[in-house]
Amino acid sequence: MIQRGIVFGIGLVFSQLASADIFHYNNLLIGERAMGLGGAFTAVADDASGVLYNPAGIAFAISNDISGSANAFYQRRVVYRSTIGQEDFTEKSSGTTAPFFGSLLKVDDLLDDVVVAFGVYNLDSELKNQNDFITNESLGLLRFHRTSNVRAGTMGVGLAAARRILPGVSIGFAMNGIDIDELIQEYQHVAYTDGRFLAQNVRTHLQVNAIGYTLGGQMALGQFSLGASLKYTSIISESYDEGIDQTKNFDDILGTNEILPIPLEYFSNEPETEPLKTMPIELRLGSAWFASARLLVTFDATYVGAAKQGSGRFDREAVTNFATGAEYYITPSVPVRVGLFTNNDARPEVVEGQSGQADHIDYVGTSLFFAWVQPNSQVSIGSVYQVGEGKAQKITGSAIQDVEAESITLAFSATHSF
Repeated sequence: MIQRGIVFGIGLVFSQLASADIFHYNNLLIGERAMGLGGAFTAVADDASGVLYNPAGIAFAISNDISGSANAFYQRRVVYRSTIGQEDFTEKSSGTTAPFFGSLLKVDDLLDDVVVAFGVYNLDSELKNQNDFITNESLGLLRFHRTSNVRAGTMGVGLAAARRILPGVSIGFAMNGIDIDELIQEYQHVAYTDGRFLAQNVRTHLQVNAIGYTLGGQMALGQFSLGASLKYTSIISESYDEGIDQTKNFDDILGTNEILPIPLEYFSNEPETEPLKTMPIELRLGSAWFASARLLVTFDATYVGAAKQGSGRFDREAVTNFATGAEYYITPSVPVRVGLFTNNDARPEVVEGQSGQADHIDYVGTSLFFAWVQPNSQVSIGSVYQVGEGKAQKITGSAIQDVEAESITLAFSATHSF
């Protein structure tokens, strides 16, 4: 009976915890140079991606430009060790997305020393089409069939303006509209060797519209540059729908698990009007060392605050991520950009003695990009690779599993100056 109880937990927890990822903030890196530098761009931010990193940086732009990333291909894999008996459980997702498109424009003819920029970007994208079929009669499991379809994304549209108030000092302001849309459809059917069965269909849909306000500053000190930005985000509208349709032929409430002559049916459709209620504040601090005409070294620390005022389903702990990057011109026309960064999980740590806990996976990422630079244009191509480790409790009441994860993004981008 203990083994059967563990198997029954599969049908409940796999649907409860299935979700897209709004708990990691560096799933996709944004901007042509910033991608190569591992996202360590706050003290530079002199292209249109400054709408995200630091609006003050665009005041130091040398020329007008328009830049964009063509469709980037990404692939992600998460492995839950020894989830069902000694068997591992693997989830995969892949797809394409356009990480960034933007433009920067000096408007000296209208306002002295003012630079404006706009950008359209994707902070996260998730396309999952999972189809799992598992048997393990030694645990009383005749058949476990699970399908999971996830269509989710976090998109932003930003507008920024900046001005130099001193030769080496600038301030900037940005507004970013943010749209979060996560649709998850999951079906599960569990059949046991003693004749019991459970079938359920779960559909969840999260929609959030918000506006972020960012204030930034930047200071140039000889070969060094310092940058900082503070972002506050206000939710305009939000909703969360969860529908569950379940049928089973046993009653586990009293722990007997006896087969019933007539199956039990359960249906629930519970909308929530304030699933998040608040968005976390974000503070970026960055430094850059322009060591020579050929070498640039950058470092960023990003603090994202806690957000726990909603229904509890999407609570986020405060996290701090770090990034460092380097740009080196192998020749006057060919720079190589490398980066190292963290992508920590905002969900609580998984602890012993509790059930129904969400995964917690912390990532470390690297980036490598090569570019071809000409006086009025440049193109870049490269990849971002992340590897993660953590803990999970995929089955209700079971032991905690080790989790290993990895993701890779291949991207191409181009910039034209005018």
